[in-house]
Amino acid sequence: IRSAGKHLLSLINEILDLSKIEAGRMELYPEAIDLPALIRDVASTIRPLVDRNRNHLIVDCPEALPAMTADLTKLRQGLFNLLSNASKFTEGGVITFTVAAEAGALGEWVCFRVRDTGIGMAPDQVARIFDAFTQADNSTTRRYGGTGLGLTITKKYCQMMGGDVVVESELGQGSTFEIRLPLAVPSAGVTLVPGPVVPDTATATGPSVVDSSSSPGPRSCRGVDDGLADVLIAR
Repeated sequence: IRSAGKHLLSLINEILDLSKIEAGRMELYPEAIDLPALIRDVASTIRPLVDRNRNHLIVDCPEALPAMTADLTKLRQGLFNLLSNASKFTEGGVITFTVAAEAGALGEWVCFRVRDTGIGMAPDQVARIFDAFTQADNSTTRRYGGTGLGLTITKKYCQMMGGDVVVESELGQGSTFEIRLPLAVPSAGVTLVPGPVVPDTATATGPSVVDSSSSPGPRSCRGVDDGLADVLIAR
């Protein structure tokens, strides 16, 4: 019951966040970020989850990275989402967390890359992995759990900050998720756009997320899950 209650609370919070984003009521709070300090904090927090599945975490973050201006809370949540997914879907493998500053035609960017040697995904699964309440398939949900909202929220947060998150994956070979954000994110007047906003130097491409609140007609959600929390939410 306690586990189901925690899952239910997490699901409610994520639904509320997603609703605020789609209603245009989610705000950004940019601040100067010491990237090496942030990465050390994130890696330290995620390490117990990495160790639980006997994984090895490799962190590559140069101390000379420039200071970044972004919404610290949203960036941290996005990184946690990527690393927790990598930890959950990898057993006895390697997770590599790389951070680098890059210069492109559209300015300076920071790239956060999470690569794992886990179960990976087929092309059709990749195509819908950022859709709300979606995981690779129903068997994934039953075995690994999760709400299916973490990646959706991560993508929308990145787009709010003028960047995006993309993925490359091969079934049975692992996945690579990459968050790309401008070195200085916009401080105001940000509108969530339906397509990706990434520099032309990006090494991976991913599906666009369309804000369904702009689409006419009623919206519905259909899902299959055995979890108590999901049954309660459905009711």
